[in-house]
Parts: sequence; C-alpha cells; structure tokens
Amino acid sequence: MRKSVAATTLLLFALAVLAGCALGRKQWPEATRSEDRFNLKLMDGERIDDCLVLRVGVSGAVERLWRASVLYEPVGDEEGQGCVGCPFVPREAKHFTRDQQGFDLQGNVLKLGICGLEPGVEYRFQVSGKSEIPTMRMQYTDVYMAEP
Repeated sequence: MRKSVAATTLLLFALAVLAGCALGRKQWPEATRSEDRFNLKLMDGERIDDCLVLRVGVSGAVERLWRASVLYEPVGDEEGQGCVGCPFVPREAKHFTRDQQGFDLQGNVLKLGICGLEPGVEYRFQVSGKSEIPTMRMQYTDVYMAEP
C-alpha cells in the first residue's frame, strides 16, 4: 500500500512539474525595435532617359537592411496607368538584395537604379526596405513623382 501511495504521489508531482513547464506565454522572439530598426528617406532621384537613379538615406540599424525594392507605376490616361490624384498602386517592382548587383550601400547611402521606363511618361515611385529579421515590418519612403 505504501509503495502505491508513494508511486502515485511521485507521479502526481512529476505531472505537476511538467504541467508547470507548459504554462506561460509562448511567442516567437521579436527584434529589439530600437536596436534593429532602420528608416529610409529619399535623398534625391534623377530620371535619365529610360532610367531612374535614386539615392536613399538609411538611418538606424543600416546593417539590418537585407532587401530594397523600388515600387512604381506609370501615370497617365491610358489603361494600366495610375492618375495623379488616385491612391498609389504600384504596378511594377524591382527588387535588390544585399550582395546582389544593383544593391549599392555605401555607409548610410543606398544607390538604386531601374531602367526600362517609357520615355515621355511620368512615374510615381516609392522605395521599400526589408530587414534581415523576419519579424520586422517593412519600411517605406514617401511616394514621389519622376517626370520624363
């Protein structure tokens, strides 16, 4: 009888300890926002023929910038084009990842360029940045206009 009481007590104690391990809030680890966050700001942009060359300032955790994208749309009256007063709906995007040709980050300045734009057509564009930490939100610049 004593062995079964001791075994039952030991079993209940083991279950209580194991159940205690399962208690608590479980979630994916998150980045420390103040240390791992970066911001993007367009410094200048130039339209040269069918290309758009941009210089973007990166502040904060510059080394965390993993991918930059130029989101853009033509502006006009034709089908498939946005209008000046309409919400920005990028119809195309060009992506650049770290260690890829076209991703030119020197200090706090990121140089990006896209070509293949239609001559004589205005474009609205925005630059977005993705952190190497998957849980961090995308960062965006304001929306700008590139005249032909």
